[in-house]
Amino acid sequence: MKSIGVVVALLSVFPAIAFAQGPQRSAIASSDVLSQISMFNYQAGPESDLLFRGTPIAGTAEGKGSVEFENGNARISVKVKDLPVPTSLGPYTTYVLWALTPDGRAASQGVVAGAEGGKGSLKTQYGAPQFALIITAEPHFAVTAPSNMIVLYNVADKVKGEESKVTTLTERSEYSKLTPIKVDEKTNPAELVEARYAVAIAAEAGAQQYAAPQYGTAEQKLKAAETALTAKSSSERKTTASLAREAVIAGEDARRAAMVGKAAADETAKRQTAAAAAAKVAAAEQAAKSAAVARADLLKRLNSVLPTRETDRGLVSEIGGVQFATGTADLSAPARESLARFSGVIASYPDLRFKIEGHTDNTGTPATNSELSLKRAISVRDYLIGQKIQASKIDAEGLGSSRPEGDNETADGRARNRRVEIVISGGLLTASN
Repeated sequence: MKSIGVVVALLSVFPAIAFAQGPQRSAIASSDVLSQISMFNYQAGPESDLLFRGTPIAGTAEGKGSVEFENGNARISVKVKDLPVPTSLGPYTTYVLWALTPDGRAASQGVVAGAEGGKGSLKTQYGAPQFALIITAEPHFAVTAPSNMIVLYNVADKVKGEESKVTTLTERSEYSKLTPIKVDEKTNPAELVEARYAVAIAAEAGAQQYAAPQYGTAEQKLKAAETALTAKSSSERKTTASLAREAVIAGEDARRAAMVGKAAADETAKRQTAAAAAAKVAAAEQAAKSAAVARADLLKRLNSVLPTRETDRGLVSEIGGVQFATGTADLSAPARESLARFSGVIASYPDLRFKIEGHTDNTGTPATNSELSLKRAISVRDYLIGQKIQASKIDAEGLGSSRPEGDNETADGRARNRRVEIVISGGLLTASN
């Protein structure tokens, strides 16, 4: 319950700092926050004095600071005391000083206190005259965006310069889902805990997917630090801290690379989705306008190679009865030539589907005719497949002598009935209906 109280207390002072997974863009300013976090545009020359005031999560913490701006460079000196042990606030090991810029960026100025909390100090430099200073609890020293665990913020003591208010923080990190790790200087020193946090944060940011090489390097360095900690040689054990620091830096590099990679991937996906949607709309509009013209053009082209007519089922192209001898399913040479030309036409319409229907005259038994008509349909289907028409788009059916077109009492009629019809549907034919 202690951690929940900490969160509620923090948000009561900084209500716009909300929980979210990983680094996010978010405003930190609301009316009461603006009255507490000041930004100063320091005059060149004289030294300015600052005080650091604690937030409710570090109510007893306090500090002093000074800023001297000359020749385009601000020399910053900070001393703080009575900071809580960072692990008492959650998955944190250190405290970092940040300079906040007017456009909402945060630049790390370095570690001001470590895993023991308490007191600390830092001297650093910043290359601009206007900024605010805050101190946050962080999971490791190499973070490049401040957490929402703000423990101290600057207020004026004796400042030479103009005062304004912080309005935005373009990037910050939230670690409520990061599992806290207990620090033990013998079995689990703070440096190693920082490294484990850095690699875990990188993984949560998607580094395994978007920055695999960098993430692999971070994992290798973490493993090396863990191995050094348990080594028999004291000299090797002494390398644990330096190896862990390398792992921390590699982990943060992986996290940043993952953010860039994910942002690029998301932007690409967004553009592709927008382009696809626009193309779909444009295609639909064009299809509506040109369906009738396209259907007529297709009918004309098909008629140039096979007799084709319009029906309520779609277009129907016919391989006439003279193409099949009585009792056979063999395609004649003219039939194969017509089908080859037919394939050349439909190749321009990849969305079409085809149903091949075989027919016979009434010579023979119904069972024989049904089998023969199916064989004729399959012969046509197989030929079209051989012409690179996708098999999945072609169905075949034998209808025997059930649908005669001619008089079975005459030779011409029976020849007319020995036919295969190709029913064409889908694609522009569907759109036109």
